[in-house]
Amino acid sequence: MEKSVRAAEKSNYSVMIVEDSPDDILLYKKRLSAVTQANFDISEYNNVKSAKNAPKSKHFDCYIVDYQLPGENGLDFVRYLLEERSEISSDAAIIVVTGCGSEELAAEAFKLGAHEYLTKAHVLDGDFGRPVLNAIERAHFTSQIKDYQDKLKKSNSDLSNFAHTAAHDLKAPLRRILSYCEIMQEDAAERLNDDDKKMMERMEINARRMQNLVENLLSFSLIGYDVEKKHETDLNDIVQDVIEDLGVLIQETDAKIEYEDLPKLAVYPVRMNQLFSNLISNAIKYRSDKAPHIVIKAKTEGEYTTFSVNGSGIPKSRLSYIFEDFKRLYNNEDVDGSGLGLSICKKIVERHDGKIWAESDEGQGATFYFTIKSE
Repeated sequence: MEKSVRAAEKSNYSVMIVEDSPDDILLYKKRLSAVTQANFDISEYNNVKSAKNAPKSKHFDCYIVDYQLPGENGLDFVRYLLEERSEISSDAAIIVVTGCGSEELAAEAFKLGAHEYLTKAHVLDGDFGRPVLNAIERAHFTSQIKDYQDKLKKSNSDLSNFAHTAAHDLKAPLRRILSYCEIMQEDAAERLNDDDKKMMERMEINARRMQNLVENLLSFSLIGYDVEKKHETDLNDIVQDVIEDLGVLIQETDAKIEYEDLPKLAVYPVRMNQLFSNLISNAIKYRSDKAPHIVIKAKTEGEYTTFSVNGSGIPKSRLSYIFEDFKRLYNNEDVDGSGLGLSICKKIVERHDGKIWAESDEGQGATFYFTIKSE
């Protein structure tokens, strides 16, 4: 009874062996038959051409391929499996076996996508069943992870498309609300008392805040999906463009912005403009009573350039979540903000293979740092 239960628990695997030596095929079969955890249904082929003609309806859990074969070698067949028959071999283990192993050959096999590389000495010594089972399990896990990743990518894409559509559809009614506010303030000003006027002002402020949120949602949904191409860009020009765009805000607050000689890097220019604009405008909006003095620096070490932008003080307790979606630096209704500015910065930096963080000392102000990979 115990033996029948154990037999029922065995896994069944279909294996293709591509090997021109009958003696080696017998050895492979002997080693696999000694595996107590699984049953193997084995199909034999003595060259690459005949293996390529195997029925496509037949699913294999594992391909055991000899490197030295007549005509095409084993790696040619591995390439064929991964390129021409990937739809039926995507979850299968590929094991390359050779009689004269070398590190170069092993590296080439793994680079192509093989899950295991063995010498025939390993097979002779009996070390064969365990590596085969391990390779099959790894291949199955890798396939499952890829499937989960594909589903997650599609889910994220669908969510991004939904956010983009919803934000886009909200823009028109918001413009109308703001237009009605302006018309009422102009045409009905004499009929409105002080309380009514204050309500109209608050309505306009909140409508503009909603408009800002919609614009940020649109921007947030597009990062990573837009068609902008990377190209070498002078970041001094980017920062200067941002300063000109923020000219009114800078003039109203007497802000002073300095930047050192910034490098030329391969970046997404529109996104870098948005990154600097968000960081600089935040530094101005969340200022102390003093006029803002913002300094932008850059330092290249190895393959990364680190940028720093100083700004307002941020309590250390908030540093852990300021880059999360919809987290505002301060809950001050008089300061425009959607809570997406810094999360947009994070996405932009990550798209450049970098990272972003902030350091803050009470009373000293905060400094935002981000890295961009130099190409």
